[in-house]
Amino acid sequence: MPKYFSILFAALTLSSYSQESSLEFNTDIGLFNSSINYQLLSQSYGFLDAKEKSNIIDALKAENNIAFESNNTFLYQNKKGWELSLSNHIGAYATYSKSLVELSLLGNTPFKGENLKLNPIDITAFNYSQLDFSYQWSKKIQTSIGLLLGHHFLNATVNDARFYTHSQAAFINYQLDYEAHFTDTTDLLQKPFGNKGYGAVFGISFKDSVSNGEIELSISDLGFIRWNDKTSNMHIESQYEFEGINIDDFISFSDSIIRNKIDSLQSDLQSNIKESYNWQLPTRFKLSINQPLYNSIIQGYSLTIEQRINLYDVPKLTLEVHKKKKKHRLALGYHIGGVEHNGFQFSYLYGGEKTHFHIYTKQFNAGIPSISYGLHIGIGIKRVFSSSK
Repeated sequence: MPKYFSILFAALTLSSYSQESSLEFNTDIGLFNSSINYQLLSQSYGFLDAKEKSNIIDALKAENNIAFESNNTFLYQNKKGWELSLSNHIGAYATYSKSLVELSLLGNTPFKGENLKLNPIDITAFNYSQLDFSYQWSKKIQTSIGLLLGHHFLNATVNDARFYTHSQAAFINYQLDYEAHFTDTTDLLQKPFGNKGYGAVFGISFKDSVSNGEIELSISDLGFIRWNDKTSNMHIESQYEFEGINIDDFISFSDSIIRNKIDSLQSDLQSNIKESYNWQLPTRFKLSINQPLYNSIIQGYSLTIEQRINLYDVPKLTLEVHKKKKKHRLALGYHIGGVEHNGFQFSYLYGGEKTHFHIYTKQFNAGIPSISYGLHIGIGIKRVFSSSK
């Protein structure tokens, strides 16, 4: 990390000799979920009675998402068309099924005779830093290439999970097909930015004018990280049937009986191979259309469609309207899809001659408990430099 900062600061020194340049810092952090609002969450602590359990289950969809994101970026822009950025990206995304929550809250008794399908269960978490160089080849085309330093990683996928309880409770049966890859976590707290892998990334964008407006198509995060040979790789395919413990003589019962059962389950967990693992970044495809409206109240709108490979089951669609007055710009939008619940977003931008300030949120309805499904805040500060002739 320190050497990356040295490269960035060396570039910033050159800014004083350029005709015009800028330095920008952007940060945002957010916690999202797709199904349970704050009002229901605040009522779901401690002991849950039957009604509270029912309320949680009724709020869930067949597939549900929880996500955490944190991004920090330093960006240097030169008037000659090139940019240099240093960023850190932390993300954690989980998908879980409604049937898994039902089994956890209600136990297996209500599902006697049913073959419960518990998947999908997917968890992806990462922490990596990125050094990017981009160049604008023309007014329409810009490309970027970057180096990645991987810090920590987890990817766990349950391909198939089924749970069956005999109608007379004579036995229970489960089937599991599970795959996981994760880096060494022994120094997670001591070295959160340790070196666990290297990678590369590429991006390209195309921008053009259409009907007095603008259209932009971009591909970013097209790359990979090769995690080191201390990465754990597990693949488990298991089926187990439990018929209870037959105790003919109570005196002969001991913890060794339970221990034998546990040992038989643990034997499936021994397929842990330490070797390198290639992980593809969640590549981002985005299409944006910006159109002026020439209205005194709403001066324009933008429509954005975004898809992130292996993260979004459904592309994210955002419609935003904006108004600009002198140095101030306000925007209000609404989004659906992605890993978030449908909701409003808001941003405010101050664009001074030398200083720009930006504050925004993708969870503008966070203050209303009944429609609040997360928290998010983002801040950006930009400083423009000009050299004296």
